[in-house]
Amino acid sequence: MRNRFMLSVAVLLVLLSCSCVTFAQTYGTKGYSPGAWKPDELPKGLSNPNSFDPHNLSGVWSMPTKPGYFERHSLNDKPIKIAPNVPPQMGSEVYPPPMTPWAKAKFDAALVSYGPRSVPPGEGNDPVSTCEPMGYPRDLWEANLRPFEFVQTPDRVLQHMQYHDLWRTIWTDGRQLPKNPDPAWNGYSVGRWEGDTFVVESNGYDDRTWLDHFGNPHSDQMHLVERYKRVNIDTLELDMTLTDPKAYTAPWVGDKITFVQVKVAIFEEICAPSEENHFNEIIRDPAVSKAKP
Repeated sequence: MRNRFMLSVAVLLVLLSCSCVTFAQTYGTKGYSPGAWKPDELPKGLSNPNSFDPHNLSGVWSMPTKPGYFERHSLNDKPIKIAPNVPPQMGSEVYPPPMTPWAKAKFDAALVSYGPRSVPPGEGNDPVSTCEPMGYPRDLWEANLRPFEFVQTPDRVLQHMQYHDLWRTIWTDGRQLPKNPDPAWNGYSVGRWEGDTFVVESNGYDDRTWLDHFGNPHSDQMHLVERYKRVNIDTLELDMTLTDPKAYTAPWVGDKITFVQVKVAIFEEICAPSEENHFNEIIRDPAVSKAKP
């Protein structure tokens, strides 16, 4: 009985840490498409699965959840037990390279809602709980539950994230990264083709965002390299390497990420402060006796 109770508590804490928007808009409708279009009303794709252009990344992509995982939330995820008798899919542990003292101080100050360092709902300081920008690459981890799409034009590639309705611009017109940029929530990105691999380099990130749900930090010196490769019509692979000498003593090389093409439509999912504050008042704050009188 005690084991069953502990499992129930752990599951409840994980669920309460999620936004009300997540449950209302993502889990409420089969196929991630609660908007005007149902999956069977969308284009079916090419009839020949072997006929595709590897230089065409266009489409809607999602990150399938692997057996033994709850969600992917960082550059490297390992299934672990976050509490006694809790299945490994209820938590993940990340393995970044050693942090500098500057980064360690920021990491220790992060009160997170996920993983082995999680605090009770209502006691955390995750910026997303007040609808602050998530930043990149953290917004990418939402592809477990919400898809994103690539839109290609002659001089840029647009990466449209469903969560927060974020449009990221990757310039492909030959320009170089800015030398001394003003920090931006999603940085500055340029892309180029190396054979069939689309290489994206980014810098100029605002250091107020977290890299992931576990509170791993970064500085405004972060340089991110992403390598996208469409291996077939329905599969897109991504390798990421993060270099940030102010925060980490070595480059952080992420595990390969596999995305699958999904027949859904991106819909509006904006983090509205009024909705998030209401969720805090009725769910997160009462969980730690912070409810308003």
